[in-house]
Amino acid sequence: MRVDLRRDRARKKTLDPRGEIAHMAGMTQALEEQIAHLTRTVEDLSNVVAKQDVELRRLTGIFDLLAQHARDREADGGGGVILGDERPPHY
Repeated sequence: MRVDLRRDRARKKTLDPRGEIAHMAGMTQALEEQIAHLTRTVEDLSNVVAKQDVELRRLTGIFDLLAQHARDREADGGGGVILGDERPPHY
């Protein structure tokens, strides 16, 4: 005779409130730990993005100044081209 263990387990399984509560408490604790970890990760990433924003704004300002300086030099006609082995005029 063949016995289906799944059915026997289902029949033998009775509702044990203390076991269920302990299991749910364990699951709740695991979820709380995971939420705490994810919250910390989000905060860390937020700090990184904030620092990158500051750095990007700083570098953008530097770039804008350099671009304006290059435009000013070009407008002044000081952007000559050196050909061959010629020395620049400031030597």
